[in-house]
Amino acid sequence: MASLVDGVLLTALVATSACVVPMYLKLKRLDRAQAEYGRAVAASGHALASAGEAVRSFAGEGREVLDALGRKIEEARATLAELEAAQRRLEARRDVPPAA
Repeated sequence: MASLVDGVLLTALVATSACVVPMYLKLKRLDRAQAEYGRAVAASGHALASAGEAVRSFAGEGREVLDALGRKIEEARATLAELEAAQRRLEARRDVPPAA
């Protein structure tokens, strides 16, 4: 009777081992996949941080360009006003008859 019980227990042990080994291998693959996923998420985080920094830098540089452009536009308007005033003075002189 003891050998029959030993045989059943040995069979149960072999069956359990046969089920546990594939599960262990699947867990190892899952662990590797999870590590790769973690690295991918970390890399994505770094990429997003870099992209955010680039956008902030671009916005700052864009603001500087916009300010410089505004100053140049004001300079151009002032120059245009001076030219128009000079043109009006010149036309006023042409309208005045020369002294005899």
